[in-house]
Amino acid sequence: MGPVLRKFTIGIALVCFIGAWAGVVIAKLTTDSLAIFTLAVTAAALATEALIWVAAILGGWSIFANRRAIWDRMRGRKSDPAKVEGV
Repeated sequence: MGPVLRKFTIGIALVCFIGAWAGVVIAKLTTDSLAIFTLAVTAAALATEALIWVAAILGGWSIFANRRAIWDRMRGRKSDPAKVEGV
């Protein structure tokens, strides 16, 4: 799979994820129906799960094996290579 298709696929999954959680916020703010809110949260949970699996498939297992280093990099901290799993 080429890099353009990977970025497109991740982008679509990310848009679905953000849209689903925005739908949860909109449902909570605009309606008192528990059924609609539950449906929105269920859809958002499925979108979140799909995003995780798409990232795992396209990014490889190393994303999850090295999650501490990735998390530290996102937060701007230096990670200790001895504490990173999978290294």
